[in-house]
Amino acid sequence: MRAPIHPRPTRRRGRGGPSAALAVAALTAAAASTVGMATSAAEPLPYVNLILNGGFDSYPWIWSCEGNVWPSSIPHDHYVSGRPTAESNARCSQRVRVLPNSSYLLHATVRGPFAFVGVSGAGGENASTWSSQTSWNSLSVPVTTGPDTTELTVYFHGWYEQTAYDVRWVSFTGPGYQPHPCGESATPSPTATDGPASPTPSPSCQRTYIP
Repeated sequence: MRAPIHPRPTRRRGRGGPSAALAVAALTAAAASTVGMATSAAEPLPYVNLILNGGFDSYPWIWSCEGNVWPSSIPHDHYVSGRPTAESNARCSQRVRVLPNSSYLLHATVRGPFAFVGVSGAGGENASTWSSQTSWNSLSVPVTTGPDTTELTVYFHGWYEQTAYDVRWVSFTGPGYQPHPCGESATPSPTATDGPASPTPSPSCQRTYIP
């Protein structure tokens, strides 16, 4: 007795076969694009110098100084001199906008006994160093911001009743946006997905360099 013969199944093409495949491919490409955009948005900000007028060679001055502090210069060389007294350490400071949980480096070129440079922040970011050399020398201070820190104060000063000091160059580098020549507005700190802050007092402000 012969075994029953079953007909070979035939492949059927549904009307929507090719269209369904194209739809799946389109969805896959869209998902990949979305992932790519999310990855791009999370990319870290570039490292920039967040200090304005760090060479003391231009206006707006930006630095906030107390006591007996004055700009000095010789051709192609600008610096700040401070003379402390019994009541003042001749301090200058500048506020910079930073990102939380990020690392930054303060660098300064100084001269004179008891020339201090440092950083302070509301999150406990207090770090400083000093030099007693009478010739120009470099100082560096690393600092890491806390989880809620969006602003730091960079400063330099001498010491009470000590001799004058000089500061030639100050930089503060780390992740962020290049500050506007007139300074930043009092808006929240940038994140990796934000744009630069609106400048103050006006977008047309330009720096004027001292000869």
